[in-house]
Amino acid sequence: MSGPVLAGAPPRTRRDPRTLGRVVSAILMPVGPACVAVIRFVIPGGSGDIGAEIAADPGPQRLVVLLGLPALFTLLPGAYAALRLGRRHRPTLASWAAAFLIPGYLGMTVLGAGDFAVLAGHDIGMEPSAVTRLSDEILVLTMIPVLVFVIGHIAGTVLLGVLAIRARLTPPVVAVLLTISQPLHLVAIVLTSAWLDLVAWGLTALGMAFLGVRLLRTPNDEWEPPAVVAPPAV
Repeated sequence: MSGPVLAGAPPRTRRDPRTLGRVVSAILMPVGPACVAVIRFVIPGGSGDIGAEIAADPGPQRLVVLLGLPALFTLLPGAYAALRLGRRHRPTLASWAAAFLIPGYLGMTVLGAGDFAVLAGHDIGMEPSAVTRLSDEILVLTMIPVLVFVIGHIAGTVLLGVLAIRARLTPPVVAVLLTISQPLHLVAIVLTSAWLDLVAWGLTALGMAFLGVRLLRTPNDEWEPPAVVAPPAV
């Protein structure tokens, strides 16, 4: 049985459920890009013979697989939260950014599958040359989603940075760094520079972290309209 209610006791304030969703979304924003920054720094394959690199030291590939899991499960929710934050201020620009960024991150899932496959090939005793051939064949078979990923996440991040500039969601310098981060990642791939890739994805993580801070400071009613309470049944 419940105890007696004291006269004059203040009514219990109901916790707004929107707060938890907003805080979790803000936390997720930088996690995925930060994981990818480390992945791009340590990932084998720079020599063109990924099988030989994994055979010589499988540790980096195991780290890639380990960090790939939180990246896959946080990149898309974090991007969606950032786009939702900017949609109130610049809905058209947010829609264009979403049209590239969301399919791009969905296409990234095939890269994770390839990372698991080549590590599994090494673990079951495949020859390094066979592991390299497996990696190359996976890339050929997944060419379309990989292309969607490459175009989508680069163009989408650029548009997200422009959205941050136009909607004043972050300090201008941070928004500019977010805008150039993924084109810088493309330059890093061309130059096969792991350090530059680390910086590029690190800038994406930085921009998303500032967007997360902005979300933490956003009132619930601006983030999500209050729930409509149905009238009691007669």
